[in-house]
Amino acid sequence: MIKKATVAGRFYPKESLELKDNVISYLRKTGPLKNKVYGLLVPHAGYVYSGAIAGEGFSHIKEMDFDTIVFFAAAHTMHIDGVALMKEGFFETPLGQVEIDSKITKELLKKSKVFENIPEAHQSEHSIEVQLPFLQVLSKKKFKIVPMVLNTKNIKTLYEAGKAVADVIKDKKALICISSDLSHYPTGDTATKTDLTIMKALRMAVKSGDLSYFDLANKLVLSKARYEMDTSACGESAIIAGAVACMELGADDFKLLRYMHSGKISGDESNVVGYGTGVFIENKDKPDEIWQLTEDDKEHLLHYARQSIAYYHKNKKEMVMPLSDVPQFNVPAAVFVTLTEKGQLRGCIGTMEPRTTLLDAIINFATSAAFEDHRFPPLTEEELKDIKIEISILSPMIKIESYKDVQKDKHGVLIKKGRSSGTYLPQVWEHFKSRDKFLSSLCGEKAGLPVLAWKEKSTDIYVYTVDSFKEK
Repeated sequence: MIKKATVAGRFYPKESLELKDNVISYLRKTGPLKNKVYGLLVPHAGYVYSGAIAGEGFSHIKEMDFDTIVFFAAAHTMHIDGVALMKEGFFETPLGQVEIDSKITKELLKKSKVFENIPEAHQSEHSIEVQLPFLQVLSKKKFKIVPMVLNTKNIKTLYEAGKAVADVIKDKKALICISSDLSHYPTGDTATKTDLTIMKALRMAVKSGDLSYFDLANKLVLSKARYEMDTSACGESAIIAGAVACMELGADDFKLLRYMHSGKISGDESNVVGYGTGVFIENKDKPDEIWQLTEDDKEHLLHYARQSIAYYHKNKKEMVMPLSDVPQFNVPAAVFVTLTEKGQLRGCIGTMEPRTTLLDAIINFATSAAFEDHRFPPLTEEELKDIKIEISILSPMIKIESYKDVQKDKHGVLIKKGRSSGTYLPQVWEHFKSRDKFLSSLCGEKAGLPVLAWKEKSTDIYVYTVDSFKEK
């Protein structure tokens, strides 16, 4: 079976020499990345719009040695409950045919029921086709492909697919390629805000090892801009499954290489599509670099917290904010807001798990700490001038393999076993001289578990850090 080129002459040139020259113009000289690359994210629009962005990504794998490219790509033409493979045959472009790695596709079909052989899902699909000329030009040898398209929103299915792919290719010279555009049809300004937010959230999700965080970020962004755009990423499912596969193979970070939207090319920023490219890498030297808030960022967040309390006093309702120009303010966050008056606690409300954007969480919990902490009467307007505000932002939680990975004076710890759970913030370390006593107290006094439950393999241990800052 041959999957014919369906967008040649529309998305890219149909003549082979012109196509080759076109692709070469988008590839550029790059030095080798110091980090090991497991996968690539590239856009799949017409080359006039996204070719330079895709070329930036492909330029960073020119020196890599691979036999197979495994595609996780957006499915635009039909709904798919799992993952649609094309089991065997060829994909054709004006530069020739690329063979499907039928050995791998057959292994995947045997390994999990989430994979199905659905050739018709590929026949009119362009999300893989537009990537092949880049690979045909830059590859120094023949390579094969594993073509997969998907659009399911079932996180469990996406995780199963990613893990199965990683297991099958772990000992092969294979590279993962995720094909997805970003926002569809907002204004250029909104696209920039949402797209950079989604790329920031993807990095945080990979670094924390939890792609449900990325899924939540997409939902929150869409909720904020629901009247302005159709989707935050047309290949969200492909991104999640592909990122899981990369992480299973060893990736622990995502690096955005370049971003742009179509309005920068067309000159019309009223309805645009966003494009981003990046690499999934191993970056063990900076495992805790997540939030990257500047001092100005922190001052702005403290200002919003104070402003939200004053707003509630005046209007008797919570302040509502649009998407921020600062991507970090738009990603999901677990936050605590603490109020003190003359050094004494006056209110503290927060959450251990992210449910809203960072900015929305700060506004919500600042208001709640002022008016809904049942330990204190509602804050009066006169008191506000004497209140000091502290914000504590929790990093995404990371499940660790052993209690030995808990770092004294640095990590907050969440213990879970069965229906019992409990947490100590990093500030609690000051009361304990050792990790053993810290964990024993957490289990026995906070989680209601046996004091040595932290040593048992059936106990789940999560760690996180806290970035705290307060008004001067």
